[in-house]
Amino acid sequence: MPQKIDNALIGAAGVHWVVSELSLRNLIALPTIRNAPGIDVVAVDLTFSWHANLQVKTSKSEVKFWPVSRKYRDFRGPDNFYVFVRKVKKDSRFEAFLIPADKAIEQITRASEEARNRGCKDWAPCWPLPTDDKSIQELRDSWRTFGPWGER
Repeated sequence: MPQKIDNALIGAAGVHWVVSELSLRNLIALPTIRNAPGIDVVAVDLTFSWHANLQVKTSKSEVKFWPVSRKYRDFRGPDNFYVFVRKVKKDSRFEAFLIPADKAIEQITRASEEARNRGCKDWAPCWPLPTDDKSIQELRDSWRTFGPWGER
């Protein structure tokens, strides 16, 4: 087995994991073609009365931030969501954090501005995982309950 897994394969693994989890919730979840701008997964319920567009960001490590596209502001909208996925090594499983795109965009913009104000080099914008346990659990719960029956 190769030592380094290609980043594109890690991303594909995260997208397909998200699709699998949503399918098990009785949703139709379809990955878009590779590198489609903005949307990695389209999900709909069986009556086609509910839908969501998901941007999936995946890490093979237990990271506390995920790089996003420099065009992250273009992903606004009430039906758009980010799913931040990371591998929990001790359990050899993925875990996910779900956040509405508009809220993620606010947090990414704030984190980028704070980094710039500290004199950090202008790297790719990133979404930072909150530092408090309550907020982290809320994001986990948002993923676990995501669907037409859950809160938005």
